[in-house]
Amino acid sequence: MKQRFLLSFSLFASLFLFQGCEEPKPVANNGGKKVVQQTLSKDQSESAAGIVEEAKQGKGKPKAKDKVSLLLNWYPEAEHGGFYAAQVHGIFEKYGLDVEIRPGGKTTVVAQELTLGRVQFGVGNADDVLIARNQDVPMVALMAPIQNGPRCIMVRKDSGITGFDGLKNLKLQIDSSRPYVSFLKSKGFLTEGVEVVPYFGSVAMLVAEKGVATQGYSFSEPFMARQQGVEVTELMMSEIGYNPYASLLVTTESVVSKDEDLCKRMVQASVEGWKKYLESPAESNKVILSKNKQGLEKNALDFGVEALKPLCIPSGATENVIGSMSAERWNALAETLSSLKIIDSGKASVEKAFTLRFLSQ
Repeated sequence: MKQRFLLSFSLFASLFLFQGCEEPKPVANNGGKKVVQQTLSKDQSESAAGIVEEAKQGKGKPKAKDKVSLLLNWYPEAEHGGFYAAQVHGIFEKYGLDVEIRPGGKTTVVAQELTLGRVQFGVGNADDVLIARNQDVPMVALMAPIQNGPRCIMVRKDSGITGFDGLKNLKLQIDSSRPYVSFLKSKGFLTEGVEVVPYFGSVAMLVAEKGVATQGYSFSEPFMARQQGVEVTELMMSEIGYNPYASLLVTTESVVSKDEDLCKRMVQASVEGWKKYLESPAESNKVILSKNKQGLEKNALDFGVEALKPLCIPSGATENVIGSMSAERWNALAETLSSLKIIDSGKASVEKAFTLRFLSQ
């Protein structure tokens, strides 16, 4: 088969170059008949030889892209924008990747899907990574698009509350299983007359009652409240010491060990995608809106991008900070979770929970 291919390719190269050959020249008689010899110029000979050599080496054929899946940790929103930008603007393709982005939802467990090998990559927060590792899931963080965590407690502005120490004698809508709730309690908050009630993704209770506080992300829930005519104050968890990286690109130790080149390309494409999204989000937002099945509106998504920018590129930093992580931040988070008895820092293996080697060019 290979010989037939090379022979055909050689004939094709000769025919292709025939029109540009030198004028035919008669050569010696062959039994009284003139024989005409077609002579290739030096450049044409070299070109034909080059084409045949490329055929031998398999060059000139488009390389197949690596097909991988990326599972989101929630419904598509601004917090996933950079990954969609990498898809929409052909950045994944530039790095030889064919990426299927799978939306998440209320029941999505990224760690489980990674462990089962149903996806190669996922999106998660740093505390999720350490908790997963503590449960024997060898998850690894590869890059961090959001430097300062968006987690906040939202209160009505007319409540007069301006800090966490003002969270008294009210209802707090929150997922009590999340580690930051234990952190708040360890700091002495949520102890005086605070009634913890479930949060179902709606700000309706806060809109209806002054004495209600609600968990949220600074680029999402505040807009929902303001859209209904209620001004709010955002109490940022990052400002009191709980600041895990958010929307991390994650995978497993197994994927890293099997294909480092794949991981490197995925990381670099994702970093480039996030830079593109923060610079020019319009096209990506169209796709996010089409993929979000929870009634996300364009103006809410536009608000989300603007609120994300200072979280991704904090004051004094440049866009080159996108993707970066520090051992200091990871160790501080591990110490916090360990002190709260949420993880055993030794079992979680903090030094293996993230890697920086794919961020270098």
